[in-house]
Amino acid sequence: MSSPSLVIVDVEPLYTLNAHIGRYVQILLASGIFVFALGVIAYTIITRIFFIRPLQSIQVRARSLVADTSNAGTDAQSLSIDELGMLTRSFNLLSESLSVQKSESVAMTKQMRDLLIMSDAFISTLNLEHLLGEIVSRLGTITQVKNVSLLLYGREMLEPWAVAYWSDQASSQNLTSANYKQPFRQQGEVTVHADPDSDITLAVTTKMTAIPATRPGTNSDKRNAVNAAKSHQASIPYGLRRPRLPRPALSDLDQNLAHITMQKQKIVYGEDIARIHQEQGETWARMALEVGFRSVMAVPLLLQEQSIGVFILYDDKPHQVTSEDTFLLKNVAVQAAIAIQNALLFAEVKDKNAALERVNHLKSQFLATVTHELRTPLHSIISYGALILEGFLDGELTNEQEEHIQFMVRRAEDLTRLVDDMLDLSKIEADRLEVKVEPLCLEPCLKDVLNQLKPLANNKGLNLSLEMVDPHLTVLADSHRIRQIVLNLVSNALKFTESGGVTIRCILLEDYELIRISVHDTGIGISPVALGYIFEAFRQADGSTTRRFGGTGLGLTIARKLIELQGGEVAVESILGQGSTFSFTLPVVSS
Repeated sequence: MSSPSLVIVDVEPLYTLNAHIGRYVQILLASGIFVFALGVIAYTIITRIFFIRPLQSIQVRARSLVADTSNAGTDAQSLSIDELGMLTRSFNLLSESLSVQKSESVAMTKQMRDLLIMSDAFISTLNLEHLLGEIVSRLGTITQVKNVSLLLYGREMLEPWAVAYWSDQASSQNLTSANYKQPFRQQGEVTVHADPDSDITLAVTTKMTAIPATRPGTNSDKRNAVNAAKSHQASIPYGLRRPRLPRPALSDLDQNLAHITMQKQKIVYGEDIARIHQEQGETWARMALEVGFRSVMAVPLLLQEQSIGVFILYDDKPHQVTSEDTFLLKNVAVQAAIAIQNALLFAEVKDKNAALERVNHLKSQFLATVTHELRTPLHSIISYGALILEGFLDGELTNEQEEHIQFMVRRAEDLTRLVDDMLDLSKIEADRLEVKVEPLCLEPCLKDVLNQLKPLANNKGLNLSLEMVDPHLTVLADSHRIRQIVLNLVSNALKFTESGGVTIRCILLEDYELIRISVHDTGIGISPVALGYIFEAFRQADGSTTRRFGGTGLGLTIARKLIELQGGEVAVESILGQGSTFSFTLPVVSS
């Protein structure tokens, strides 16, 4: 059984709450007024600190700037004008610099183009006189001077062996002097003189070495001056030989400057000849002034560190030499020296070839004459020997006499074949050997050769046979020359074969419309080295004096030429110690 709970409730009367409401409203109103006043004060302070004071400072600064500007207006304007002027001048200088660089670039490009064109012209000119004229004319055109002289000296020569002149057409009328004869300096044209008795075949050893190299320490870089030749220079080994050039073609001024330049082996120049003559009284300067020259540049032609000549440029006004001038002239000198050497070597080779052709022609004439003169007595010997052997003379021959006469006839026949070979060789070298090509049946031709050489094969105990697939094979060939070719090949095969035999084979090459004729032997063979030259004249596989088989080495040379003249080709295969196979082709007659 549970006991009852006790609940106590405290209830405030309604009249007590109504009594406190008016007091709460007053407190809230007073708090709001206080907060509002505090916000207004804070806003005023913040606005003054962060807005009003900065604005006042800006206003004061602006007023001061306005005052300063009004006081210094004139000075600022003048300063601005000066700065603009300096800027303008800077731009002008930059523009001028770019213009100068552009002009220098254009000039360098033109110079390189001229050098390339000149190099091509020099290389393509192999005639010496044309080359010398090409050098002086192109130099005068490129450098725009008034006169150009080129002199070539040889070893042991007092005077040049070749000279070339170029004169500007506009100035040639004013340059008249004993040093420059007008007949040899035509207006606007090139004049070249070379020693008519010069030996071009000695160009390398005689003409290409003029003056020995200068001693170390020689200096020729002094501006505006060219030193005259000293008195001791007469001992320089120019020698005593004097080329036979026409005297009016030689200039004392050119030779004087040439000797100086070649001795120094450097570019020498006079930028103002009048001043040089006034200050130093040089003889060459006086000579130059007499003909109207006011500046000069002389450039040596060097080959293998030796002076071979010089070219000289004259102008009628003073000229300051620049690095571009020296660069151009040095390159031209190198190209000209090489081109002159090439022209001389070409002339030397040409002369030697002509001499060899003359010798070869004389040799061919000699062979033709000798062989013709030898054939007549040889035929007489052979004919009379045959008559004696056949018993056309009274009396009988003993065995010993018959053997001697047979030996004489055989040797005469051998000599006749040798003479015929030499005659054919001379015709081949003179390109006068002719063949008569016509349809030819091979079997009868080859059997004739077989029957002719059968006794020789039998005497050596060798087998000689002919193998033909088709006995009716017909080729386009010269019957006489085919017999000569096959006879030569088979004779060689029998000569170099000691055992076994020789076989002649004919094979039709249907795909090529050719017939191959081969001669195979079981002889000593040919070494691989000898295969490269056995078709050369007077060459054999064993060319030593101790060879056992004899012969002149003309047979294969003549055979190859005869085969080629008939439209065929010759080939050889060989193994040393096992034998050789010589074969050649001939065109077959179309059915």
